[in-house]
Amino acid sequence: MLKNRIILILLAILLIIGTGCVKGELTNTSDAGTQASQPTAPEGTTAMIDRDGNKIGAIDENANFTALGDGVFYSVWSVNGESYTGDAEYHYFSLKDKKDTYFGKLQGQGYEAFYVRTEHNGVIYTLAVKGNPYGTSSIPLLLLAFDTARGTMKTVTVSENGFPYTSMAVSGGKLYIMNHEMTAEKSDKIYRYDPDTDNIKEVLSFSSGIDSLRGVCAADDGFYLLCLKLTGGAENELYLDKYDNACVKQSETALNGVMTDALMNIHGISGRQDALNELGMNVSRFAVIDGRYLIYENFGLSRAAVDLKSNETLLAKDDNYSVSMGDGSPVIYKLDLDKENVTEPEIWGVSDGVLKRFSFKPDGSCNMIQRVSRSDTGVWAILTSDDFPVQSGAAVIRIWAE
Repeated sequence: MLKNRIILILLAILLIIGTGCVKGELTNTSDAGTQASQPTAPEGTTAMIDRDGNKIGAIDENANFTALGDGVFYSVWSVNGESYTGDAEYHYFSLKDKKDTYFGKLQGQGYEAFYVRTEHNGVIYTLAVKGNPYGTSSIPLLLLAFDTARGTMKTVTVSENGFPYTSMAVSGGKLYIMNHEMTAEKSDKIYRYDPDTDNIKEVLSFSSGIDSLRGVCAADDGFYLLCLKLTGGAENELYLDKYDNACVKQSETALNGVMTDALMNIHGISGRQDALNELGMNVSRFAVIDGRYLIYENFGLSRAAVDLKSNETLLAKDDNYSVSMGDGSPVIYKLDLDKENVTEPEIWGVSDGVLKRFSFKPDGSCNMIQRVSRSDTGVWAILTSDDFPVQSGAAVIRIWAE
């Protein structure tokens, strides 16, 4: 069961092609018809261009990137055959000075939870396990910290019993980290990391036979946990639980009703039981905006935005859509662009309490949006290509600050 669960998670990550309140439009300033061709980049790299189509840099074409802080954070992982481990190099490209900083290498990395990357006070954080996630031995879950000003990399062990699927959020100057403890008596735990003292502390624990955590996200005065309550045969219940920064539960909101209503609008969901099955999946991204609007994505089929106050479905999309990555408020975007019927890609998000479509008009050849990412400071990075799978040199990353 454990191996099957890990296989599903890792396969979903390999197949996923993408994965906040947004101010203004995303429209590029230059005319789509004025650019004759995409900017060229050295072989094996992807060009980064600004809003006017000017090349400002290039990164490895295999880079897994996220807009964070004032630039683009990325890793390049070189898997070592069938060991499911490899060396991962970490970099940061600053939009301000166009400088690429190499932080260092994590040897023997088994998997990085790239969808949880976040930035706080100039430090970028991500989570990774070191060692073979398919093996029978315990492997550590590591918190990786990258200081963008000093160009340094630090690793902190969160747990010696790590699991590839994990989650993280920043609230009150602290990091809250979720881990499925792979011990004889399995449990889900929340750890709190204090950057000032470099201290890791377990603050919450849940029996995996009763509660199964699906994720953590920040609130203004604490954090939210997405929790699947297991009933042992009856209908499982998904809850959104809010905690303050003292880790005391303040409220819980039952989600089965509003989420099943939303998911049943998705092509491929044949009824309520199918929707409930989706709610039992691991979650790649969820966020609560203004304490009211929930944006949700699992690794498989469903992406949805709902209003928790009115129980209204704002948006529900299938696997031709994805949710943006980064620590900004997420947007839901369509992966392909049918140029015969539309003039620009679909990008939807919540802004000022309203679900709206944001304008993004890429220059030159663009048939597919592969990834959208926005940092909390308003830096956008959008990977576009003329087709998928991408041929060498056919993709560009469009990066700019709001």
